[in-house]
Amino acid sequence: MHIAQVREWSEGPRYITVDDAPAPSEGQIQLRVLAAGLHQVVRSRASGQHYSARGLPHNVGLDCVGRDVATGKLYYCINMARGFGSFAELVTVPRDVVHLLPETVDPVSFAASVNPGMSSWLALTRRTSNLPENFTVLILGATSASGSLAAHAAKALGAGKVIGVARNEATLAKVEGLDEYIVQKDSIADTDFSQVQCDVVLDYVYGDLALHVLSTLKVQSPLQYIIIGNLSRKEIVIPPGILRSKDITIRGSGPGSISLEVIQQDMKKLVPAMTGWKLLDAHSVPLKDIEKAWQDESLREKGRLVFIP
Repeated sequence: MHIAQVREWSEGPRYITVDDAPAPSEGQIQLRVLAAGLHQVVRSRASGQHYSARGLPHNVGLDCVGRDVATGKLYYCINMARGFGSFAELVTVPRDVVHLLPETVDPVSFAASVNPGMSSWLALTRRTSNLPENFTVLILGATSASGSLAAHAAKALGAGKVIGVARNEATLAKVEGLDEYIVQKDSIADTDFSQVQCDVVLDYVYGDLALHVLSTLKVQSPLQYIIIGNLSRKEIVIPPGILRSKDITIRGSGPGSISLEVIQQDMKKLVPAMTGWKLLDAHSVPLKDIEKAWQDESLREKGRLVFIP
């Protein structure tokens, strides 16, 4: 069968031929992969830049939508075990890492959406505590793939109000689930957060925006600030006075701060919930074209990239 594999971090993935996936033993299932998403974490792992990437060769991909070879049933699969890669024609995995899907699900859109949708779900379920009823969420980077799904996650988990922040007002206005939005100014310092009251911040941007929010946000009750991404690609120094003068708890959220076992537990609730969400626009590419598509920046404009074996 064919898979995508990285043999040198600097070269990117290659489309190669390997032995077929082993037949499933008791407690396992074999899926014929229909669609596997190229998420940011997948790209980072394939370049050796993500903390969860562990050596070469590296098999690409961590989740997919596929059909059980034995029964034809549709499943979503997520597996971060060493040596696993979902960019393959067949995968044989433990049954506890697959989740049954209804036939109405579009495999391409679902494969594109679960990983970015998972980031906010896990942040809210596993990296916050004692949130008030009908809590308010502020999403930084609300027009990103993950940020645009975070409003759905927040509402599904009990948020009474969701506020989105991003640069593009036209795109912000189209994000489903937002009750309000704030347009980030070209000069971040001109963006007014002084009247915003919230219980949770989901931060996909970090950098100067994070520092400005922490400095100016109106904190009248305990604020839980969850760092999920770093779209700004900037590091910051948070003055100690901010943390001493406001009731703020800062946590990170991602694999490592949340165990793989806990992630699998939460998927049992997230996957059914996501079948009712508006999913991300996606563009499918044959897996055999991965070497060219990997470097093609123009494909990103067509939606979330998904590979089809």
